[in-house]
Amino acid sequence: MSDWGPSTYGQPCGACAFDWALPLDDAAPTMSAIAASYGDVLRGATGREQHPDLSWTSAAYVSHVGDNLRIWTERLRGVALGASRRVGSYDENELARARNYDAIPLPAALWSLRLSVAEWLKAVDDTPRSGTVLLHPERGAMDLREVVVSNIHDVRHHLWDIERTLRWEP
Repeated sequence: MSDWGPSTYGQPCGACAFDWALPLDDAAPTMSAIAASYGDVLRGATGREQHPDLSWTSAAYVSHVGDNLRIWTERLRGVALGASRRVGSYDENELARARNYDAIPLPAALWSLRLSVAEWLKAVDDTPRSGTVLLHPERGAMDLREVVVSNIHDVRHHLWDIERTLRWEP
């Protein structure tokens, strides 16, 4: 399997301190806890907050996380249903433009994120623990644990992006 996550972000992640050694058995409670904290962190926010070093607003990050989880859910479901192990890449910025993230209200983005997390959790639970390997064009061969951990990192890392956005004062 590849070492994409730790080699790209560090072990632990140099920005959000995510530990890539997360056991697969801890995935569901970890994902549930991190995703649930989005509502708490964003309580009182408008969704239009933006850090000067980041290209997206806080609501856009929530939309991205929901979309990313849906895409990985589709990939896992596809492989579990017998489709090719090869998965396609996507450009997150093109998807943000196509979906017009800036026009998605924060409450709707949070609702969508909750649905995405629920479906992702079901897909992970339904995917065979052994023998599942996805072939990603940039990341290489990824077993189930690596897919799950990289998805959880994305959710945690973007929560960190939102937290620092909300702390930033112009």
